[in-house]
Amino acid sequence: MDSASLWGSAHILLFAVWLAIELAILAVTARIKDTGQTFDARAARVARANALHVVARLCFALILPTGVELTAAINVYPLTPGLRTASWIIGGVWLVIILIGTSWRGGPLSANLRIVELVFQAFLGLSLVAYGLNSLATGAPIDDPWFAAKLFLFGVLFWSSIAADVGFRPFYAPFLETAQEGATPEREEAIAAAVNHALAATTASAVLIVTIAFFGYFKPF
Repeated sequence: MDSASLWGSAHILLFAVWLAIELAILAVTARIKDTGQTFDARAARVARANALHVVARLCFALILPTGVELTAAINVYPLTPGLRTASWIIGGVWLVIILIGTSWRGGPLSANLRIVELVFQAFLGLSLVAYGLNSLATGAPIDDPWFAAKLFLFGVLFWSSIAADVGFRPFYAPFLETAQEGATPEREEAIAAAVNHALAATTASAVLIVTIAFFGYFKPF
Protein backbone atom coordinates (compact mmCIF):
# COMPACT_ATOMS: atom_id res chain seq x y z
CA MET A 1 0.00 0.00 0.00
CA ASP A 2 1.47 3.35 -1.02
CA SER A 3 1.51 6.36 1.30
CA ALA A 4 -1.46 8.05 -0.40
CA SER A 5 -3.64 4.95 0.09
CA LEU A 6 -2.43 4.50 3.66
CA TRP A 7 -3.11 8.06 4.79
CA GLY A 8 -6.28 8.22 2.72
CA SER A 9 -7.65 5.13 4.45
CA ALA A 10 -6.71 6.46 7.88
CA HIS A 11 -8.29 9.83 7.10
CA ILE A 12 -11.53 8.27 5.84
CA LEU A 13 -11.71 5.90 8.83
CA LEU A 14 -11.33 8.78 11.26
CA PHE A 15 -14.06 10.75 9.49
CA ALA A 16 -16.37 7.69 9.52
CA VAL A 17 -15.82 7.08 13.25
CA TRP A 18 -16.21 10.78 13.98
CA LEU A 19 -19.49 10.95 12.07
CA ALA A 20 -20.82 7.86 13.85
CA ILE A 21 -19.93 9.39 17.22
CA GLU A 22 -21.60 12.70 16.36
CA LEU A 23 -24.78 10.86 15.38
CA ALA A 24 -24.67 8.90 18.64
CA ILE A 25 -24.24 12.16 20.57
CA LEU A 26 -27.31 13.54 18.82
CA ALA A 27 -29.38 10.49 19.77
CA VAL A 28 -28.27 10.49 23.40
CA THR A 29 -28.46 14.25 23.92
CA ALA A 30 -31.96 14.52 22.47
CA ARG A 31 -33.27 12.16 25.16
CA ILE A 32 -31.93 14.34 27.98
CA LYS A 33 -34.89 16.67 27.52
CA ASP A 34 -37.33 13.86 28.36
CA THR A 35 -38.88 14.97 31.66
CA GLY A 36 -40.53 11.58 32.10
CA GLN A 37 -37.18 10.08 33.13
CA THR A 38 -35.73 10.09 36.63
CA PHE A 39 -32.90 12.50 37.38
CA ASP A 40 -30.46 9.57 37.60
CA ALA A 41 -31.49 8.30 34.17
CA ARG A 42 -31.03 11.73 32.64
CA ALA A 43 -27.69 12.16 34.43
CA ALA A 44 -26.54 8.82 32.98
CA ARG A 45 -27.36 10.12 29.50
CA VAL A 46 -25.39 13.29 30.17
CA ALA A 47 -22.39 11.18 31.25
CA ARG A 48 -22.74 9.05 28.11
CA ALA A 49 -22.92 12.12 25.87
CA ASN A 50 -19.82 13.57 27.56
CA ALA A 51 -17.91 10.30 27.06
CA LEU A 52 -18.88 10.21 23.38
CA HIS A 53 -17.82 13.84 23.05
CA VAL A 54 -14.34 12.93 24.30
CA VAL A 55 -14.03 10.30 21.55
CA ALA A 56 -15.17 12.84 18.96
CA ARG A 57 -12.52 15.28 20.17
CA LEU A 58 -9.84 12.57 19.91
CA CYS A 59 -10.86 11.94 16.29
CA PHE A 60 -10.72 15.70 15.68
CA ALA A 61 -7.18 15.87 17.04
CA LEU A 62 -6.00 12.97 14.87
CA ILE A 63 -7.68 14.30 11.71
CA LEU A 64 -5.22 17.22 11.63
CA PRO A 65 -1.90 15.35 11.23
CA THR A 66 -3.38 12.57 9.07
CA GLY A 67 -4.89 15.22 6.80
CA VAL A 68 -1.52 16.96 6.48
CA GLU A 69 0.17 13.64 5.64
CA LEU A 70 -2.51 12.87 3.03
CA THR A 71 -2.08 16.34 1.51
CA ALA A 72 1.65 15.69 1.16
CA ALA A 73 1.12 12.16 -0.20
CA ILE A 74 -1.20 13.23 -3.03
CA ASN A 75 0.87 16.36 -3.79
CA VAL A 76 -2.12 18.66 -3.72
CA TYR A 77 -0.12 21.32 -1.90
CA PRO A 78 3.64 21.54 -1.19
CA LEU A 79 4.40 20.84 2.46
CA THR A 80 7.79 21.01 4.15
CA PRO A 81 8.95 18.23 6.50
CA GLY A 82 8.91 20.81 9.30
CA LEU A 83 5.22 21.54 8.77
CA ARG A 84 4.37 17.84 8.74
CA THR A 85 6.32 17.34 11.96
CA ALA A 86 4.61 20.35 13.52
CA SER A 87 1.19 18.89 12.68
CA TRP A 88 2.02 15.72 14.63
CA ILE A 89 3.36 17.71 17.56
CA ILE A 90 0.20 19.83 17.62
CA GLY A 91 -2.00 16.76 17.28
CA GLY A 92 -0.06 14.97 20.05
CA VAL A 93 -0.30 17.92 22.43
CA TRP A 94 -4.01 18.21 21.63
CA LEU A 95 -4.50 14.52 22.50
CA VAL A 96 -2.63 14.92 25.79
CA ILE A 97 -4.72 17.96 26.72
CA ILE A 98 -7.92 16.01 26.06
CA LEU A 99 -6.80 12.95 28.01
CA ILE A 100 -5.50 14.90 31.01
CA GLY A 101 -8.60 17.08 31.07
CA THR A 102 -10.82 14.00 30.97
CA SER A 103 -8.88 12.30 33.77
CA TRP A 104 -9.25 15.39 35.99
CA ARG A 105 -12.83 16.19 34.98
CA GLY A 106 -14.57 18.53 37.39
CA GLY A 107 -11.36 20.13 38.71
CA PRO A 108 -9.75 23.48 37.88
CA LEU A 109 -7.03 21.82 35.77
CA SER A 110 -9.63 20.24 33.50
CA ALA A 111 -11.51 23.54 33.15
CA ASN A 112 -8.33 25.46 32.31
CA LEU A 113 -7.20 22.87 29.76
CA ARG A 114 -10.62 23.00 28.11
CA ILE A 115 -10.29 26.78 27.78
CA VAL A 116 -6.86 26.31 26.18
CA GLU A 117 -8.34 23.75 23.78
CA LEU A 118 -11.24 26.03 22.82
CA VAL A 119 -8.96 29.02 22.23
CA PHE A 120 -6.72 26.85 20.05
CA GLN A 121 -9.74 25.62 18.09
CA ALA A 122 -11.02 29.17 17.62
CA PHE A 123 -7.64 30.38 16.32
CA LEU A 124 -7.02 27.43 13.99
CA GLY A 125 -10.61 27.48 12.75
CA LEU A 126 -10.41 31.17 11.89
CA SER A 127 -7.06 30.64 10.15
CA LEU A 128 -8.42 27.81 7.98
CA VAL A 129 -11.58 29.77 7.11
CA ALA A 130 -9.49 32.77 6.03
CA TYR A 131 -7.01 30.57 4.15
CA GLY A 132 -9.74 28.66 2.34
CA LEU A 133 -11.79 31.74 1.45
CA ASN A 134 -8.77 33.63 0.13
CA SER A 135 -7.81 30.66 -2.02
CA LEU A 136 -11.35 30.32 -3.39
CA ALA A 137 -11.47 34.03 -4.20
CA THR A 138 -7.98 34.45 -5.70
CA GLY A 139 -6.78 30.98 -6.60
CA ALA A 140 -3.79 31.37 -4.28
CA PRO A 141 -2.05 29.96 -2.37
CA ILE A 142 -4.25 26.91 -3.16
CA ASP A 143 -5.30 26.62 -6.79
CA ASP A 144 -7.52 23.54 -6.40
CA PRO A 145 -11.03 24.84 -5.55
CA TRP A 146 -12.18 21.55 -3.99
CA PHE A 147 -9.22 21.57 -1.59
CA ALA A 148 -9.69 25.25 -0.72
CA ALA A 149 -13.39 24.57 -0.05
CA LYS A 150 -12.47 21.58 2.11
CA LEU A 151 -10.11 23.71 4.22
CA PHE A 152 -12.76 26.42 4.57
CA LEU A 153 -15.37 23.92 5.74
CA PHE A 154 -12.88 22.31 8.09
CA GLY A 155 -12.32 25.73 9.66
CA VAL A 156 -16.09 26.15 10.06
CA LEU A 157 -16.16 22.72 11.70
CA PHE A 158 -13.87 24.01 14.44
CA TRP A 159 -16.41 26.73 15.17
CA SER A 160 -19.41 24.40 15.16
CA SER A 161 -17.57 22.21 17.67
CA ILE A 162 -17.02 25.25 19.89
CA ALA A 163 -20.69 26.21 19.51
CA ALA A 164 -21.79 22.78 20.74
CA ASP A 165 -19.63 23.10 23.84
CA VAL A 166 -20.61 26.69 24.63
CA GLY A 167 -24.27 26.08 23.85
CA PHE A 168 -24.49 23.15 26.27
CA ARG A 169 -22.79 24.84 29.22
CA PRO A 170 -25.93 26.64 30.52
CA PHE A 171 -27.49 23.18 30.93
CA TYR A 172 -25.63 22.19 34.09
CA ALA A 173 -26.85 24.81 36.59
CA PRO A 174 -30.61 24.25 36.13
CA PHE A 175 -30.13 20.49 35.79
CA LEU A 176 -28.32 20.24 39.12
CA GLU A 177 -30.97 22.44 40.68
CA THR A 178 -33.61 19.90 39.68
CA ALA A 179 -31.74 17.29 41.74
CA GLN A 180 -31.47 19.54 44.78
CA GLU A 181 -34.76 21.45 44.70
CA GLY A 182 -36.93 19.67 42.15
CA ALA A 183 -37.97 20.40 38.60
CA THR A 184 -39.80 23.58 37.66
CA PRO A 185 -41.10 24.78 34.27
CA GLU A 186 -38.42 27.48 34.24
CA ARG A 187 -35.61 25.01 34.90
CA GLU A 188 -36.88 22.57 32.31
CA GLU A 189 -37.15 25.39 29.81
CA ALA A 190 -33.53 26.38 30.45
CA ILE A 191 -32.45 22.74 30.17
CA ALA A 192 -34.31 22.30 26.88
CA ALA A 193 -32.86 25.52 25.46
CA ALA A 194 -29.29 24.45 26.22
CA VAL A 195 -29.87 20.98 24.79
CA ASN A 196 -31.44 22.44 21.64
CA HIS A 197 -28.46 24.74 21.11
CA ALA A 198 -26.07 21.80 21.47
CA LEU A 199 -28.17 19.66 19.13
CA ALA A 200 -28.19 22.36 16.46
CA ALA A 201 -24.41 22.77 16.61
CA THR A 202 -23.82 19.00 16.65
CA THR A 203 -26.12 18.57 13.65
CA ALA A 204 -24.11 21.25 11.84
CA SER A 205 -20.90 19.37 12.71
CA ALA A 206 -22.29 16.11 11.31
CA VAL A 207 -23.34 17.82 8.07
CA LEU A 208 -19.93 19.46 7.76
CA ILE A 209 -18.13 16.14 8.32
CA VAL A 210 -20.15 14.51 5.53
CA THR A 211 -19.56 17.47 3.19
CA ILE A 212 -15.83 17.62 3.88
CA ALA A 213 -15.51 13.87 3.28
CA PHE A 214 -17.48 14.25 0.02
CA PHE A 215 -15.21 17.04 -1.21
CA GLY A 216 -12.09 15.13 -0.28
CA TYR A 217 -13.17 11.88 -1.92
CA PHE A 218 -14.98 13.06 -5.06
CA LYS A 219 -13.15 16.38 -5.68
CA PRO A 220 -16.29 17.80 -7.40
CA PHE A 221 -14.65 20.94 -8.80
